[in-house]
Amino acid sequence: MSEIIVLKISDDVYVDLNGAKLASTNEVAEALGKIYADNPDATISIEADTSSHYEAIGKAIYGSHRVGFVGERVRILVDGKLVET
Repeated sequence: MSEIIVLKISDDVYVDLNGAKLASTNEVAEALGKIYADNPDATISIEADTSSHYEAIGKAIYGSHRVGFVGERVRILVDGKLVET
């Protein structure tokens, strides 16, 4: 089973990765690029407490895609429920 990397979204500004607050798509991509280099089979789990944080959710999605996490390697949960993509 692959490692699950959690990106937490609790506001519309930051993407939280292991306590690091990432404010832009570039910052998300840079941080995930380091993870991808060591573990390209990891799965990214974008977990938001509400769907109204669409800007931060977008940063997490596009940053993930930019470094190669796509398809089944990215999942999105809002209020604990899986969002079909």
